[in-house]
Amino acid sequence: MAHYLIELRFFGKAKGEIKNLIREVNRRFHIRPKNRPVPHVSLAGPFSTRDERKLVNDFKGLCERYNNIKFEVDGYGTFEDNKVVYIKINPSKELEELRWQISNKIKQYCRLKPHDLEKEFYFHATIAMKLREDKFNLIKRYIASKPNPHYKHTLLRAAIIRNQKILYEYDFIQRRLFNRWEAKNTDILNKTFMMLEGKYKEPDENIVEIDLDKEVGGIFNRLFKKRRVFLISDPHFDHANIIRYCNRPFSSTSEMNETMLNNWNNTIKKEDIVLFLGDMAYGRGSRKTDHWLTKLNGKIYFIKGNHDETSNLTTIYNKLIVNYKGNKFLLVHSPQDVPKTWDGWAICGHHHNNKPEFPLVNKKAKRINVSVELIDYKPILFDELLEKVV
Repeated sequence: MAHYLIELRFFGKAKGEIKNLIREVNRRFHIRPKNRPVPHVSLAGPFSTRDERKLVNDFKGLCERYNNIKFEVDGYGTFEDNKVVYIKINPSKELEELRWQISNKIKQYCRLKPHDLEKEFYFHATIAMKLREDKFNLIKRYIASKPNPHYKHTLLRAAIIRNQKILYEYDFIQRRLFNRWEAKNTDILNKTFMMLEGKYKEPDENIVEIDLDKEVGGIFNRLFKKRRVFLISDPHFDHANIIRYCNRPFSSTSEMNETMLNNWNNTIKKEDIVLFLGDMAYGRGSRKTDHWLTKLNGKIYFIKGNHDETSNLTTIYNKLIVNYKGNKFLLVHSPQDVPKTWDGWAICGHHHNNKPEFPLVNKKAKRINVSVELIDYKPILFDELLEKVV
């Protein structure tokens, strides 16, 4: 069974100096670690679980509640019983809360260590561990002879580690969850540093703009067919665990798939337009996007979700701007990806029914959430939404 850790990572000067200290101690006292030193602070683990997807979703959801978390590196310490030498971490209240919320959330389905279940927790970054008594005493005296480290640190990222490799990493500055490749990408990390320093400027983005009024009119009106516009997001076809996560009213994946497929095709005629806002399918063994596109009625404008792959049947957009009945809307999968310069209405998905701050319509924030859970698992007519926002 895989072993997991949840930990925060050091960056910048603190990372370099702590890494050099660990290497120095290893070399001086002939310690041969199994893995290269990666300065970090464990928030939970090691532990095991049979529900990795829930772990990732819960981890992301908890991290999204926080920003600008601070902590300090403040001297050295030891665990005498376990023969561990470490760097002391002085956490902020927010970091303590995050660690405790993670523990309470995942203990329901993860096998945590006893120390992870205690409210009192010793935040630390290990220098050396599992030492013999004589070597422990030598390292302890050596560390005591060195100047105490002291850094003030902003928490940039926290990671889920699986079998000693990054599985996912949450960036508190960009407010995004990165996979292993993205977490190790230096360009993405540089963007985080620049955003932290207030030096990052979003690049100009050429967002495709569509005039739906022209599409709804035109040839179909001349042929006396009324073309309608609908919206929907996040069906997650084939995703078994979504039934439990979002309390969907289905007894099985097959029932969920069949119901949503029928709901779509009984609502949408072939000439209708569907603005689809992402996450068509997900889960181990789930069928690809194009499998579902061949089964669904309508002309589909596809906005890419965080679980979507490429398609050979349609263009997949990151964002769209649509003009409809004199109103302009931005379409994007996650509300976090709405540009700061956009001050109009945005239509999103992504958050399902898990967060009360993302209802069907939020007039104050000018946000519309068309995740399937909020629209009775079938596409919603654009005109119906207009009545709620205009």
